[in-house]
Amino acid sequence: MQRFLMLIYVLLGFVTEIGGSSLKPVLTGPSKAYLRSQVQFHCEVPGWTSPLTFELRKDTGDLIRAENNIKATFHLQVTEGSEGKYYCGVTGGQTSNSIQFHVVTPVIGASVSSDPDPPILYEGHKFSLRCLVRKGTHLSFTWHHDQQQVNASSDIYRLSGDALTVDAASERHAGTYACTAQNMMEVNPRFSSSRNLHVIVKKYISTLKLSFVVFSNDSSLMANISCRLARGSPPVTFSLLVNGLETDVKRVDSLEFWSVRPVSLGLDMGLAQCKAQAETQQLLSDPVPLHVVPVGGALRVMVKYLYDVDAVTTAARLTCFPDRGTFPTFSWSLNRSSLPPEGDAHLVMQNGQILFLTDVSSGYYRCRARDSFNDSSIWVESEDFFIQKTDEIQSDSMPRMNFPAGVSFKPQTVEMKTFIVNFADQTRPAPTTL
Repeated sequence: MQRFLMLIYVLLGFVTEIGGSSLKPVLTGPSKAYLRSQVQFHCEVPGWTSPLTFELRKDTGDLIRAENNIKATFHLQVTEGSEGKYYCGVTGGQTSNSIQFHVVTPVIGASVSSDPDPPILYEGHKFSLRCLVRKGTHLSFTWHHDQQQVNASSDIYRLSGDALTVDAASERHAGTYACTAQNMMEVNPRFSSSRNLHVIVKKYISTLKLSFVVFSNDSSLMANISCRLARGSPPVTFSLLVNGLETDVKRVDSLEFWSVRPVSLGLDMGLAQCKAQAETQQLLSDPVPLHVVPVGGALRVMVKYLYDVDAVTTAARLTCFPDRGTFPTFSWSLNRSSLPPEGDAHLVMQNGQILFLTDVSSGYYRCRARDSFNDSSIWVESEDFFIQKTDEIQSDSMPRMNFPAGVSFKPQTVEMKTFIVNFADQTRPAPTTL
């Protein structure tokens, strides 16, 4: 009998050992969670219905919790030290699969930093922005430029981690930038958005030109000299040079600078030039003579007729050329009656120098010119010139004429004739009526 009982004990021990070694628990639970939150890990042996002792351990081998039950649920408070690899086991059995657990710090305090700082640079140069946070882990980042989200596949930006880089800045890269940092959590993701950062992309200055107009100031004649850049970013330091000597210097927040100087009618006052100085550049304009020549000499009138396909005169352009004069103004008359700047059948352009007849009326036309800056100056007048509407048929090989903007004519109009008429110098006082 004693022998039989011993055999029973041996067999029971053998079965327990075999059963225990086949117990393979399964661990389930989250892979990440916010700091100071609570999480649950579940450990069970699939298909097992008897209580077992479950143990939850970390990759350090430390025992975290133990529980005797059919299934075990372990409740954990997430701390900074909770990060690591977790697994569970049963007494006398195998260990479960492992779960790598990450502690996620909620993101706060997003801001944008720049290189260069401050973010002011010239076109063609590189700049980089970074999205910094005061706290936060496991983050993704999105960027906005002028309130439009930056596409990760865009070819005008380069995105990498928390950084946005532009290798060769242009005007389109200027504007406001902001970033948003987000915890990469499927449930309850948290966000933090930065304030706007204004990026300034400066343009290089180019094409400096000098021009001037004159005006009467009591008994004096003054030149208002303009120095103007075609493009660039203010501020700019402009200098006016006369015969190479600097006469006026001013730093302005624009692309144009004005300087007033006295001039004498008919006297060459020298060569004027503009100089523009930016942070990295200096430009010098072409020289312009400060020489105001009064209107005088003979007048030349150039007439161009235009015909339609039926050889009927549809338009004519009359241009008045004084023999000399730096700042002329013009007026026209038809049959001794003054023509206004614009009418139903004509248009005056280029300070009155061109008279465009959109509907040719036969008659005697005359132009006159004088100095634009002196209302009391003497008019120089041409002789009457007869314009006739004709049905003369001309060759279709003559060149077409470019019409001025805003003037419409019949289609297929062909320029047919050009006449140049010279008139002797006439210096007579301006008549009261033309």
